[in-house]
Amino acid sequence: MKIHGNLFLVPALLAACSLAGGCALVRKGAARVIAPVASQLSAGFMHQNDVDLVREGAPAFLLMLDALAEAHPDNPAVLLAAAEAQMAYATGFVDKEQKERSKTMFLKSKTYGLRALAHNKRFARAVTGSQDKFARSLRGFKKKDADALFTTALSWVMWIIASSDSPAALGEMPKALAMMERVQALAPDIRQGGVDQFYGIYYTVLPLGGGRDLDKARRHFERSMETAGPDYLLNRVTFAEFYARYAFDQELFENTLKQVLAATPDVPEYTLMNAVAKMRAKGLLGQVEDLF
Repeated sequence: MKIHGNLFLVPALLAACSLAGGCALVRKGAARVIAPVASQLSAGFMHQNDVDLVREGAPAFLLMLDALAEAHPDNPAVLLAAAEAQMAYATGFVDKEQKERSKTMFLKSKTYGLRALAHNKRFARAVTGSQDKFARSLRGFKKKDADALFTTALSWVMWIIASSDSPAALGEMPKALAMMERVQALAPDIRQGGVDQFYGIYYTVLPLGGGRDLDKARRHFERSMETAGPDYLLNRVTFAEFYARYAFDQELFENTLKQVLAATPDVPEYTLMNAVAKMRAKGLLGQVEDLF
């Protein structure tokens, strides 16, 4: 099975801090405070409307979190923050042509995520075991684990997509999907409809005759947009980029993206992601002749 296309920008941890500040945190061994620090940084940058500023500043934050993850390899909060940052930067800011770089970042995100979930010893033992054993181990996770499960499943699938020429990588897809199914059972509305957006894209990019189901994909996308609400624009861009394009519906594609560009939502915590959505919508409209 070969899967085509990039996945999607996700509303995950994107933030930056100075290298000096990061080093100070490492020197203090402040693993127990990195989660609230990262959260505060993320909240501040989610209010930014300057995408380039975040793009330029985020690598310093990645370096800081990588250093903390190495210094505190058993701290779930540190590992999850590092996993989310790697995935968000790879999906949002790594050029499509840099396939090996994005693959490396997705693998690192997946690895951090699995380590963050390893507090569940049964799960940790099942990661390399059979599919049935792995699926059963997921029952031990509760709603408080949904964020870590979501990040890990998403980075896992994105690594598989980036490694679609590897049969071994593709063979891991059932485990990643089982993890996302557990997220859906625990917290179906997580990350502004992120689970439905995930499945919408999944059923869109599967090969013809290999599981592609555009009707099912559209239902997932519509639920995702309904969950996110009208003031969160990124899911609408994703709907156009994947469903409308794969359905060869140029009118739907253009109308959806033009509505995104015309929207003026005023929700501070969505400022950055809406700025990214508008940037992506403008870029996609400029590619209409190539896409249809």
